[in-house]
This record gives sequence, C-alpha cells and structure tokens, in this order.
Amino acid sequence: MLPLCSITKNSYCNSFRISAFVERWHPEMNTFHFHFGEMGLTLDDVEHILGIPVRGLAVYTEDERTPKQLLMDFLGLSGEVAENTIASNAVKGYAVKLSWLEMNFKEVSETDTDERVVCYARAYLLYVIGCTLFCDKSGGFVQLDLLPLLEDLDQVRTYGWGSSCLAFLYRHLGYMSRRKAKQIGGFLILLEAWINEHFPMLHPVVDPEYTKDLPRARHWCLHSESGTSVEHYRRVLDDLLVDEVIFDPYKNRRQNVSDIAFYTGPIRAMSYVEPYLPNRVLRQFGLLQRIPADPITPQRASRGQHTYHVVYEWTEGFWSSPDYHLVPEDKRERTPPGIPWACTNDYIPWLSVFSHQRVGRGLPPVGGRVRQGREEQVRVVLDVVQRALGDTGLGTVELQ
Repeated sequence: MLPLCSITKNSYCNSFRISAFVERWHPEMNTFHFHFGEMGLTLDDVEHILGIPVRGLAVYTEDERTPKQLLMDFLGLSGEVAENTIASNAVKGYAVKLSWLEMNFKEVSETDTDERVVCYARAYLLYVIGCTLFCDKSGGFVQLDLLPLLEDLDQVRTYGWGSSCLAFLYRHLGYMSRRKAKQIGGFLILLEAWINEHFPMLHPVVDPEYTKDLPRARHWCLHSESGTSVEHYRRVLDDLLVDEVIFDPYKNRRQNVSDIAFYTGPIRAMSYVEPYLPNRVLRQFGLLQRIPADPITPQRASRGQHTYHVVYEWTEGFWSSPDYHLVPEDKRERTPPGIPWACTNDYIPWLSVFSHQRVGRGLPPVGGRVRQGREEQVRVVLDVVQRALGDTGLGTVELQ
C-alpha cells in the first residue's frame, strides 16, 4: 500500500481526455475499441503503474456488522460517539466522509494505548484506500465495510489490492459509458497513467523527479491543458496511426510478463465482480492478437442508454487458483520483430462487425492528417517487414 501515498502527489486528471476514452469503452469486454483493435487496462499495467500487489486474496468481506458496530469495533469509538457521528451526516449508509477520518485521526499522541494506535492505523489505511483504489464519484466518501479487511494489519499485504482496484475502475467505466452519466469513480490516476504509457502522441509531460525504482504513475505530471475539448481528443483517437501506439511500454522493465496477467476470469472489489479478459488485448503483452473467445456472460444485466446494472457470478476457485485459468500457451505467439500491432488476418474484419471503431462523424482530421486507410496500413507493415529483411537476399515484398 505504501506506493499509493506517493502517487497521489500529482492528482489532477484531464476530464476531456478521460471522456474521449470512455466513449470507446465496451463494458461487456472491459476494453476500449479503436479502428486497429481493442486495448484495455490489464493486471500487468496495474502492477507497473501503481507498484502494488495484484495477486492475493480477493478484496471482499461477508461481515454483516452495522455502521455503528464497525465504528466501535475497528476505530475504537464509543457507542455514543458512533451514534453522534452517524447522526452528523459524516456517515451515509455504509460510507464515511474522508474529511471526518482526516479530522478525527490526524495524529497519535504519546499517551495513546497500543490499541488506540492500531485504530489510527486502520483509519489511515481506510483514508488512503478511499482516496485512491476505491474513490467514489464524489471523491469524498469511503466504504466502512472495508474495515474488517484491515482488522489484522499484518494481513493487509496478503490481499490483491491491485486486482480489486482494476475491478472497481472497470465497473465505474461501465457506469460512465451510459449517455447521461456525469461523474466517474475509480482511481483515475491509474487510467491517466495508462493513457500516457500507451498513447505518447497525446504529449504527456514527464516528471523530472522520477526515478526507475518508483511506480510508473510517478513518471507523469498530470496537468491541465488549456484549449482542449472532448472533440479534440475524439478526432485524435479516430485519426491514430497504429504505429503511434505503444502496445507494450514495459518490455524493457521486465524479463517476462507475470503469469497472473494472463489470468482469465472474474476479479472482485467488494460487491463488484467484473470479467478480466486478457485474450482480447494480447498485443499489450507482445503477442499476436487473434479472435478471442466470447466474453463472460453476466447472470443479470440491464444496459440501457441511461442505466447500467450487471451481476457476474463470483467463482472463488478461479481467483484462488489463477494458474489453472490462464491464456493457453499455444495462444501466446510472439509478434513479428518490429510489428507490435500484428494480428491475424481475420481479426479486424471480425471486430468491425460489432464494434464502432471510430466515434467522430464527418469531423476534419487533426492537424491536416488524413486517416490511414487499409492499403496504407498494409504499406506500413510491408515497409517494416522490408527493413527487417534488409540484406538477407530474400528479395523485396510488394503490395499486390
């Protein structure tokens, strides 16, 4: 959890840019759709960007204590103080104001008992989680029912906080994808850093204080951009050339992709259960993209223009034994050298059947650029192949 404390120092998020990406979000697959295919946030991204564990116990509890009991049992409040806290609107349902936590658990004194110090530590961790991993739409509350997970401070590190953060963000991207949604929850610094890692043409600013031992989220300065709009970013993303995208930005930071990144199945953040489908974004692991298997079907779903409610089955055996649920080895074919965007010939035609790969309609290209047609895309690939052949004597490759 310690890396989260340093990540929040640059906490501004560009709402225009985020909105342009949300327009491309397909919650059925938990991926963004572009004219060259799907991309999405993976456990590999979370591991590098946040620097927290993605593998561990699922983050949820079946504890049925009331808000009053939770305040008393885990934060050391008396019954009367707990009741007054709830009556003061510092608590709404099972959510407590972050400002209340900050005000009442700011610092310990030398006279505090060990038990009291532990309560302060729980309050601090709850505050950090509420500001980062499980940030709600308002940014001002955090769920009290997380407290049972913080009961034993030595066990906090055994949870897969990174995977739960991803599940929480997945769900809130789904909420935000509805037409009249105005606010988004989740750890937006994770999303912003992911955009910066994979889309350098959006001109992210590097933090001069960054060092390689820090999480990648610290590599970027999140700043306001004047004169931009959703329409601007929409055109930029529609006009993207496939070779402008960095599919695997971490390849020089690791020897191999962690097996957990290839886990396929449900991930969980408290009551939210979301499908994690790395087979849809294999190029982000340096692998050839092929047509993936069908996405996981929810038990119940209501996905209207203005409503979003889904319930996925939580199968404990999947996440507790992830090594039995990985993308098969025979589906992990490396991309050809110099062609990180490589996919099978049938992939793009298959995707175009159900995916709106461009969002803007009739918009002029950005900076006078013309969208890259299929023939030009082929020319780019052939050019890379030709350079790879070099002086091997294998001849030239021509466009038929």
